[in-house]
Formats: sequence, C-alpha cells, structure tokens
Amino acid sequence: MAAGIDISAPPKKKNKPESQKRRDKKKTEKRRKIQKAKRAAAPKNKDWKPDPVLEALKQSTIFQKVDSGQYSKERSQTYEEDDTGTGSDALTNAQVLGDKEKKQKERREKRERRQRKEERKARREVAITKMGIDMRPAEGTMAAEEIPEPEQAEEPEENKSAPSLERSPTPPPLVPFPLPRSAPAPDTSVLARQGLPKGLEDATFIDQSLRVEIEGLQVEGQDQVLSVNMRRRLKDIGVKDFFAVQAAMLPRLLPLQLIPSPYSSLPDYLISAPTGSGKTLAYAIPIIEILSQRTVCRLRALIVLPTRDLVFQVRETMEALSKGTGLTIGTVTGQHSFAQERKQLVADLETPLLGGSSKLDILIATPGRLMDHLDSTPNFTLQHLRFLVIDEADRLLNQSFQNWLTQVLAYTRPPVEPIPPSFKRKPHDTVSSAFMEACSLIDKDGEWCDSSPSICQKLLFSATLTRDPSKIAALSLHHPQYYIVQSSIAPALPTSVGEQFALPSSLSEKMLIVPPALKPLNLIHLVHHSEFNVDRALVFTKSVESAARLVKLLEFFEDAYVLGGGGGKRLAVEQYSGEMKARDKKQLLAEFGEGNVNLIVCSDLIARGIDLPSVSHVVSYDIPLDIRKYVHRVGRTARAGRQGTAWTLIEKQEALHFKGMLQNAGHLKAVKKVKVREDDLSQYRESYEIAMKRLKDYYNHD
Repeated sequence: MAAGIDISAPPKKKNKPESQKRRDKKKTEKRRKIQKAKRAAAPKNKDWKPDPVLEALKQSTIFQKVDSGQYSKERSQTYEEDDTGTGSDALTNAQVLGDKEKKQKERREKRERRQRKEERKARREVAITKMGIDMRPAEGTMAAEEIPEPEQAEEPEENKSAPSLERSPTPPPLVPFPLPRSAPAPDTSVLARQGLPKGLEDATFIDQSLRVEIEGLQVEGQDQVLSVNMRRRLKDIGVKDFFAVQAAMLPRLLPLQLIPSPYSSLPDYLISAPTGSGKTLAYAIPIIEILSQRTVCRLRALIVLPTRDLVFQVRETMEALSKGTGLTIGTVTGQHSFAQERKQLVADLETPLLGGSSKLDILIATPGRLMDHLDSTPNFTLQHLRFLVIDEADRLLNQSFQNWLTQVLAYTRPPVEPIPPSFKRKPHDTVSSAFMEACSLIDKDGEWCDSSPSICQKLLFSATLTRDPSKIAALSLHHPQYYIVQSSIAPALPTSVGEQFALPSSLSEKMLIVPPALKPLNLIHLVHHSEFNVDRALVFTKSVESAARLVKLLEFFEDAYVLGGGGGKRLAVEQYSGEMKARDKKQLLAEFGEGNVNLIVCSDLIARGIDLPSVSHVVSYDIPLDIRKYVHRVGRTARAGRQGTAWTLIEKQEALHFKGMLQNAGHLKAVKKVKVREDDLSQYRESYEIAMKRLKDYYNHD
C-alpha cells in the first residue's frame, strides 16, 4: 500500500452523468405533480371522499420510495457503482439506458394519445344517444353508472301515466303512402251523349286498299271539290291519288263552312289508320280549304302533336299546301325562347282584348309549351277555334301534360255573360243583344241548350284507337263518328281487345328466336347476307344507352370486317337520339334518304309519326314492351303503299311473352318465324371478337 494515503478518509464524490441529472429532474417534477394532486384532492366539504386512484397510488411501493427519496438514493448508488469501474463500458450503458427511456417515453405518449382519442369518441357517442351509456369505456375513465344525470323536475301523476313521444327511445313511424286508386268511372249519361260504348262497336270499317284519283273525288252537291290552287299544290308534292283514310274523310270535311249555322250539328271524328297511310293530308287539305275563306286573321286551327319532330314534319306539309292562300302557320315547341314565341303568336301584348289578338291562322304545338302560353301569354285565346286536331291521340291521351286536354277544351269556350232576366219579358226586344244570344241557345228542335253550340270540331287520328270509355269521355265529343282503316284480309280482332290496331297490308313481318349471346351476330348476318339484304333500315333498341353501345359495336365490326377481307363496302351506322340538335337530326335524315347512311339505330323516340319514305326494313333489336309500341315501330316501313319488312330479334326467354302479346292482339299468325343456323354465323366470328375487344377497351378507357 502506498505511503501517505489515508485509508479511513471517504472517497471523493464524482460528478453525475448528464443522463442521471435528467432522470433526477423528471423524478422531482413527478413528485411535485403528486403533491399538487394531493392538495387539489383535499376535502372541501363533509361529503368528500378520497380519490380511489390516488389512494391506490399512495399504497404502491414505488410511490413510497419516490416520496421518501429512497428510490433516488438507490438509483444513484447503482450509477455510482458503474462510474467507479465495476464495468468497463459504463458510459456505453448510460447511453443505452437513455435511448431505452426515450423509446419508452414515445410509446407512453402514443398510448396516452390513443386513450384520449377513445375517451373523446366515447363522449361523442354518449352525447349522440343522450342516454348516458358509455359505448366504449377507456381505461381510467368514469364508468357509465358513475356519470351523474341532471336532476329533473318531478312530473305530475297524470303526465306520468300518459305516453310521451319525447320520452320514447324510437321515433314515431312514418305515415305510409296512400294506396293507388282507380279513377272513377264516367257517368253513363256522359258516355251516352258521346255515343259510347255503342259507337266503338259500330265503327265504320274502311278497306285499306281503297284508292281514289284526285279527279275522281266526288262530294254530293258540289261540282268542284278541290280548289285550283290545292290541285296545283298536290301535284307539286307528288300526290296523284288519295289513300283510304283521305278518300273517306275528305268528302265529309270539305263541304263544311268556315262559320257554320248555329243550328247545325258538327260531328267529331275518331279515325284509326295505319302509320304511313296519309293521316296528315286527311286533315291538312280540308283545314286549308276551309280556312282560306277567312277575312280576319284568327287562330282557327290547333294541331297538337307529342314531339318536336312531328311538329316540324306537319308544318312542312301544311306550308307546302297553303302557298297562295295567305294563311299564316306557326309552331310552339320550346325550341325558341318564350318571348320569341310570344311575338309570333300575338300582335298586341299590352292591351287586354276580349277576343284576343292573334297573328296566326294555324298553330302546331306540343302540349307542354301550349299550356305555358295559355297561362302566361296575354291575348292568346282559343275561343275562335274551328278545328282541334289531336294526332297520335293514344299517346297524348295517356299522358297528362299538366291536364292539358281539359284546359284546352275550357279555353275554346268564349267568355259569354249569362242571359239577363230582361229576356223573360214579353214582348221580347228583338234588337237587344240578350235576344240574339238567347236565340243561339235554341236548337233546331226548339229546345233549350245548356250553352251555345260550339263550332270547334275535334279530329283524332292514331294507329291505335283506344276503346277505354274513360279516356274518350274526357274529350267531350259531340255526335262522334268512329272510323277504322284496315286491310280487308286482316283477321278481325275480338271486341274484348282494349285497342284497335291497324297495320299496312304491304308489310311483311318476321321474327328470329336467338340465344342472347348470338343476338349481335344475327343482326350482322341480316345486314350482310344477300338472302336478307337488310339495308336502309331503322334498328330499335330499348334505351338510348343500348343504342349508343350497339352503334359502337357495329362500327368496330365494320372496320375489322372490311380490313379482314370480308368484302363489300363498309356500312355507315349512325345513332338518332333526342339529345341531337334539330339541325343535326335533319341532316342525318337527309343523308339516310340519299343512301349515305345505311343503318340508323335509335330508341322508340323516332317510332312515332316520322315519315322516312326510304326505309325498307325495320329491326327491333330489343323487343317492344307492348303491342302499341310494336305497331308504331313496324309502321316506319311499308308507308304509302310501298313494300317493307319488319324484323324482331327475340331472345329465347322472351319468346313466350312476345308470342303471347301477339296472340292477345290476334296478330300472331301474321308474323313468320325465320331460322338462322350457327354455321352461317361463323364467317363473322373473327371480326366480331375483334370488335368486342375494342368495345371493351373503349368503355374501360372511358
């Protein structure tokens, strides 16, 4: 042992490492927090109870050591031993311990954040339910049973016994929608005045093959039926003879006068005629001939149609026939602004006039836009109406359009004041207006009428004549006469059928029953095979989306088929939809008529009234839902005596429904079944698979 060293002297105290200082500082801060919590938990009233969490913490060994300083001394001795050289890597151990504590701190803070998040979520759930139930109690939070509830005032006994919606945990049930109710049946007396139902059962049938030359048209008591100007106009548009519906209606309508006698009974007409049979000329010729006698411009003819396309088509025909007569013709469809249409209809918008102020003799309109002007355009009146034509009547009667029919009929009645009591005096003043008005209320039999006789005649035209008395009763017909144009060789339909249908005699109808996967290939086979040669055709689908998809498929197929050496010219396929502008529609139909477009794919939008003379085939790619839609689809071909063929592609699961629909209408025997073998489709499969792959990529890319 070296001399001069005092063994009994205590060793000098070395400086603590930085890590130890930080730990001691944290312990001190923790101790202060505990003491602060003790002071906060000190009793403030007699009902105070110690916090169970703090009591459990006091009893713990770590707390006692921290509180007395023993824990700090033990940890200090441990580090002092390490610093005196008990281990050669004391500094390394201190760094490891520091990193470990840092990770523990991060984990602890993360756990505390998670606990706080769960507590907030639990509080939100409690607030939402308002029932004081802790949905997910976190550790250390107050249990649901310990949550104090606010004190509520005691309710009276009578309120406790009565049920309260506010205390109900479930909301009251919703009020159910009212059940649909059938419309009340019309009064039998109203039906009797309109000749129903006997008038429908005793309808006059006209042979569809009837033809009458223009020179051969005769009317009793008249040498010249048509004016020279009308004969010239008919020749200009290529009319040489009249079809059945025209030959039947013209002799009945042309002898009428512009202002008939107040004692004459003007009958209303309901005509069922096939599509393409010339219904437009049947009412256009007599309207123009009768109105050309007028001196003052009044709105005397109103033609109501369901679509804009039909309105423009009828206007072209009316304008071609009215050249040289001085009649003004206008349309309201909503294509132009409301203000622009107002200026077209009415001459004076400022001064209220009892008789209105019209700039048109003939108005062609859709129901919705017509109602807008009747409600909002000053001096627009229908009280001078001489003819009310409802074309495509079945569709217009089935759709309400703001209850347009009832309101139009109401506007046709002039605003007449009731007869004053002075008329009952004797002798009567034959000069007074009351006497003149009262005379108009006496019919030819000398009996009083309920109102002045109306000079407005109603003409209803449709390919499907409804037999529902409630729909016809809404028309308020006067002495109605019913006519049905059909082929003499067509099977008679049973009287129990709800509607009477008429189809052209020159129409050939065929159907193909195919598997769903092969339906596109069968359509391609019809278009390309020389046996069928389905060209210049309209293809009908069930929706606009289906039409767009089919057009893309046919375009991709034509590209692959022509490049693959299939031969022949690439067919042009286009879609016709309601979203197209009027200019684009007109251009497409013109190109189709010239032969630049081979196929037009569309939905049922074009199935009504559009006259396309160049259509030789109609293909129902998707079957129609009912016989009415079938009639209007196939009626796009075989128009005006031309030959035409209608094809229907039927999936196997649809065959029963389609045949049943035709059977119920008595028309099943007229549709011939055609079979196509799968071997005949093999030449198109390669191009078809390429087209399907391109179609899939096209829609996936979009």
